[in-house]
Amino acid sequence: SCCNFKTKILFTVLPVVHIFAINTTGPRDPKLYVCPIYKKPRRTDLTYITAIYLRTTVSPDHWILRGVALLCDVK
Repeated sequence: SCCNFKTKILFTVLPVVHIFAINTTGPRDPKLYVCPIYKKPRRTDLTYITAIYLRTTVSPDHWILRGVALLCDVK
C-alpha cells in the first residue's frame, strides 16, 4: 500500500510485486491508486508499461498530485 516517506527522497525501492489478471465486473474500490509503471524516469508514452492498483489510506488524489509512479530503472 502507498504510505508517506521522508521528504526530499526522490526514489525508494518497492518490494517485489507479483502481477496477475483477475476477471471482474464490479466497481473499482475508490481507495485504490492507479499507479503508472514506466521503464525509465522519463515519463513518456514510449516508456509507459502499464498501471497497477495500490491500496492507500488517503485519497488517490494525494498521490496523483505528487506525481507518484513506479520506475523499472532510475538511470
